[in-house]
Amino acid sequence: MKKKFIFFRHDRLGDFLIVTSLIKSLKKKFPNSKIIVFCSPLNFKFIKSYKLIDKVILYDKKFSLKKKYNIFNKIIKDEYYASFSIDGKSISNLFNFFLKSKYKLGIVYRYIFLGLWLTKPNFFYTKLIFNKYETFTSKKYLNKIEHLPSKIISLGNFFKLNLKPSNKYFFLYNKKFDTQFHIIKKKIKGKYILIHLDEKWQDIKNINNDLYNFVSNMQSETGQNIIITSYKNKFDYYKILKTRLNKKINKKIHLFDNFNLELMERFINYSSYSISCHSGFLVQVAGANTSKIIDIINNNDYKWYSCWKPKNTVHKFVFKSIVNKISLTIILKSILSIINKGD
Repeated sequence: MKKKFIFFRHDRLGDFLIVTSLIKSLKKKFPNSKIIVFCSPLNFKFIKSYKLIDKVILYDKKFSLKKKYNIFNKIIKDEYYASFSIDGKSISNLFNFFLKSKYKLGIVYRYIFLGLWLTKPNFFYTKLIFNKYETFTSKKYLNKIEHLPSKIISLGNFFKLNLKPSNKYFFLYNKKFDTQFHIIKKKIKGKYILIHLDEKWQDIKNINNDLYNFVSNMQSETGQNIIITSYKNKFDYYKILKTRLNKKINKKIHLFDNFNLELMERFINYSSYSISCHSGFLVQVAGANTSKIIDIINNNDYKWYSCWKPKNTVHKFVFKSIVNKISLTIILKSILSIINKGD
């Protein structure tokens, strides 16, 4: 009989990438095993593209009560060798409680309520249901860095996989998109720095007025091409940047809208540096390739984001606020200092 493993990852793209080295190792140790992933609308298509995954179960809060029940019924009727409830979601812990599995493993999230440390799932669930678990402190109550990927690796090693936190994540390689990347890259001569723009850039001081100069000055200071990527970005700062780029001709600044994930990964992989305001996909996919990451974050998020970064990457933080917001001029100086040192 095939050993069945079910993973609960009802969250985002980057969160799934964290468990890919574990899934790949399980498949290697148990070649005839069946891997099932319970996921959200945010990561369903991405997870479904993985050949290592035998079955993907989509669960959406917007589903009808009948459809939710049918999903629940199908899951609990099956028998599993092991379940991994690691996303901290109530729905995942509920399904995990009722399903039949020889081993149940999970992440327990700690928080403070009325001055007392509590856990999600609760103490009794944790002790009665899990064969092995790791604790992880919620963001609001985090006092020190707790590396979440290492905790997930620890759960995987319950099955003697000999995994290490420094193991590369696994991103599904697709030759078609590698070919497509090289066709585009022929038009871009020399090295490039990738900048990914999303909603997290909005809170940077004077972003609407200063972003064009930030990009232009980075290009002139480094001498490298600048590739700007974004996905369905409708924010004012981005519209203003696009307008200014259309008016100014700089053949070393290239803007690409709405890359698919596979092509985006290729551009990240071959960049000299990839810069974002903690784009989850960009940060985590670097754990599967050789790119260097510059992560622009708020100072008070440093410990939290440090808990998530892959152990096998060159990952540098730059702050966009400490007490007050920091200008793009100062942010650029910090970025150039990292690039010039070759860190």
